[in-house]
Amino acid sequence: MSRSYRHIELQNMLVRWISNRSFKMCGLPEFNSIGYVADFVAIAGMHDEYHTKYTRHSGLKKKYMRMDINNGDVWKIFGDIDRWYVCVFEVKVSRSDFLNTFGNRKTLHSKARMKPAGTAHWIVAEKGICKPEELPEFWGLLTPYGTGLTELKRPKLHILPDNKLHAIAFDMLWLQMNYRKSYYDQMIDMAKTVEDIHKAIIADKPKLELLRRSNKAIKACCGFAISDDGVQEIPNG
Repeated sequence: MSRSYRHIELQNMLVRWISNRSFKMCGLPEFNSIGYVADFVAIAGMHDEYHTKYTRHSGLKKKYMRMDINNGDVWKIFGDIDRWYVCVFEVKVSRSDFLNTFGNRKTLHSKARMKPAGTAHWIVAEKGICKPEELPEFWGLLTPYGTGLTELKRPKLHILPDNKLHAIAFDMLWLQMNYRKSYYDQMIDMAKTVEDIHKAIIADKPKLELLRRSNKAIKACCGFAISDDGVQEIPNG
């Protein structure tokens, strides 16, 4: 299913947003190893400032190590939650899109999102599409503000077992190897579509043909699958 330009813009904005709040981040779009297909899932090592904010908001204590002098001077781990989060994002560009996912809680599509799948969860939506009080407490809300995002609602953190985090990380790294190959394939496709435009200009092709080829090139740059036997309309967003 094709995503609108605005959906892609919001997805890029959320990647920058979580990158700015973590010292290391690995993520993939349309990742389905959490029980459903999320628009973006990242494993992020959160900066201490943000880790502190989210743990306090959730009533949890940060994990830390210290020597336990009462038990033979051995190092022990204290606290509830580590700074490594599995971050789950859903992008919503319309009210109907939001209601389809979170409005009808009887559907499997909606039920899957009514329980935590990661450590922290956010909906990224245009202002007015949904209200913070409409969301479960473990879902946060991000809305566009200038060229970035602002957090209207902080999520309550879910303590994810280490084995679950490690399983998600393994799936993500495995998939990234395939994504890297498909990324290079897409770059080649983009180069070919631009080359087609170049050849059409040299051959003095009609304007309609130039528009058709440029339309194909734009879609290739956005990651849309294009067939040679027809070009779809560019989505308006």
